[in-house]
Amino acid sequence: MPPFEPDRQKLTQLRKLLIQHFSLDELRVLCFDLGLEYEDLPGDTRTTKIHGMIEYLQRRDELFYLLAEAAVHRPLVAWPSFTNDGQAISKDVKASRSSQRSYVHEKTGLEMLLVPAGEFLYGEENELKFLPNFWMAKAPVTNAHYEKFIRDSGYRAPKHWENGRYPANLANHPVVWVSWYDAAAYTQWSGLQLPSEQQWEKAARGQYGRQYPWGHDWKPYCNTAEADIRTTTPAGYYSPFGDSPFGCVDMSGNVWEWTNSWYDTKERHYVLRGGAFLDFQKFSRATCRGYEYPVVKYYYVGFRVAER
Repeated sequence: MPPFEPDRQKLTQLRKLLIQHFSLDELRVLCFDLGLEYEDLPGDTRTTKIHGMIEYLQRRDELFYLLAEAAVHRPLVAWPSFTNDGQAISKDVKASRSSQRSYVHEKTGLEMLLVPAGEFLYGEENELKFLPNFWMAKAPVTNAHYEKFIRDSGYRAPKHWENGRYPANLANHPVVWVSWYDAAAYTQWSGLQLPSEQQWEKAARGQYGRQYPWGHDWKPYCNTAEADIRTTTPAGYYSPFGDSPFGCVDMSGNVWEWTNSWYDTKERHYVLRGGAFLDFQKFSRATCRGYEYPVVKYYYVGFRVAER
């Protein structure tokens, strides 16, 4: 017998509560939070999708993750409690666990999200890779975040700022006109790091090899050339539908992001990931790799940070 075997009555209760309290769009968001592909769940109605999700998680002995996320989204609902290895799992305990999957970095003010240890599909060939736990910034570093670094360290401001201040309407937009060296200076000041290429990709596409942060199929959930905005948008503008499985925003489009990985064996170029507002959708795929010399600065290149 598997270690986690909830009784039929509680399973029925869970199905009914999910059907009652989660709309179609909310169910999609719940699937995002769980790292699942809504479109890949069996069935063609909301009810059958919910049944398929429960059965899938039950087979993987991970039903308690669903309870945790459901309790976070609907904390006032009397969700059933199950046991796992003899320990009761209540909505309060699991909601507490869920809240610990993020924190606000004290020095920078950036929200950091946990990307749990485990295997994931990597690259165009979907190679199976493993990474230990790490934290990824929910959003790229914005002008407001970067200004704090400038004021604290005396570092030079980006070229388009006037008198060391960013344009007032761009506070929550990703900082641009920053080289790899500028991004590295920010990480040295903050005590954080630029993500490796593998870390960036896992945070963007999850465990199961999504083509885009939201799923396998292209959807207008990001700032690329298809949107015809032609400039940056505020961080999280397309949230939650454009979010990655771990909750990261803007990992498709808006600005290319520096990583800490060399593109070539001669170590002349660093890898860029994510695509930008001037690129079409194929460059915003989670596996697409760009590259540049570390000294260059462009109006469509920024960065985000990680913590190991």
